[in-house]
Order: sequence, then C-alpha cells, then structure tokens
Amino acid sequence: MNVQTLTNAILIVVLIGWVGYRQMVWRPVSIAQMWRFPAIMSLVGVVLIVQQVKPSSLTPLDLAVVAGELVLSLAVGAWMGAIAHFRPLESPVRLGRDNRYTASYESRTGVLGIVLWVLVIGVRVGVDVLASMAGSHLATATGVIFLVFAANRAARTAVFAARLDRHAALAA
Repeated sequence: MNVQTLTNAILIVVLIGWVGYRQMVWRPVSIAQMWRFPAIMSLVGVVLIVQQVKPSSLTPLDLAVVAGELVLSLAVGAWMGAIAHFRPLESPVRLGRDNRYTASYESRTGVLGIVLWVLVIGVRVGVDVLASMAGSHLATATGVIFLVFAANRAARTAVFAARLDRHAALAA
C-alpha cells in the first residue's frame, strides 16, 4: 500500500462520515451556501489532477472511466436531491459567518441518502481497483475523488434548488 492509496482511503472514510452525518440530521437549506462545497471540491480536484497527472499519459481508458464515474455521481446526486425531505422553518434562519444567507426550509435525506452515498463510494472504489488493473492512471488520482464528490453534491444542490423553487411557487 503506497501513500496515495492510504491518503485516498482516509479521505474516503472522512467524507463518508461527514456526509453521512449530514444526511441524517435536519439542516437549514441555503442554496447559495450549498454551491460552495462542490465549487471548492472541484477546484481542489482539478489542481490535484494537474499536479499528479501528466497530460501525455492520459489514455482513452482514463477519460472514459472518469467520465463514467462523473455521470454516475451526477445521477446519484440528483437522486439524493429528489428523495430529500423538506419542512418549513417556523421563522427564517440566518446562516454563514456574516449572516448573509437566509434559510426558510430545512432538509435531510435520511437512511436512503446514506445508502446512495455508500453506493457512490463503493462504485468509486471498485472502479479505482478495476481501472488501475486495466492500466488507467487518472482513475486512481486523488483529484478524481474530489471531482466525483463535487459532481454528486452539485447535482444534489441543483435538484434542491428546483424543488425549493416549486415549494416557493406553491406557497405564493
């Protein structure tokens, strides 16, 4: 086991625990604030990929594997957004360090959200193993883990935004 594999394993365990906890508890929803996490994860992922992978070493297998992982992650993220439960807050809550965000609803995805999250992780690990055995170097890059998680969270946020817009339209 090399350092990168150990780092990836630790990163995956931390992300599973953190996102799993957040799936189970009711949390105020601020779409503007929710977009920050996937944006930061995407940026970190791209920077790590640029640092770890030489463009000349990329193969069609690398690109196909990563594209497939991203599509699956987007789909599961959208599914997570679709199964989320919403409930209105009694009064709007101010969020953020400077209180510039306002939440009128709170949400959670519950156990099914955790199951879907574990599915994304399981597929990610399986693809990592199979792709590396097939000769893919990009699939094993730590940056790809960040991109897969960012895609999942971005799709979830997009579905949240659409659903909350419908809630607001129905309430008006």
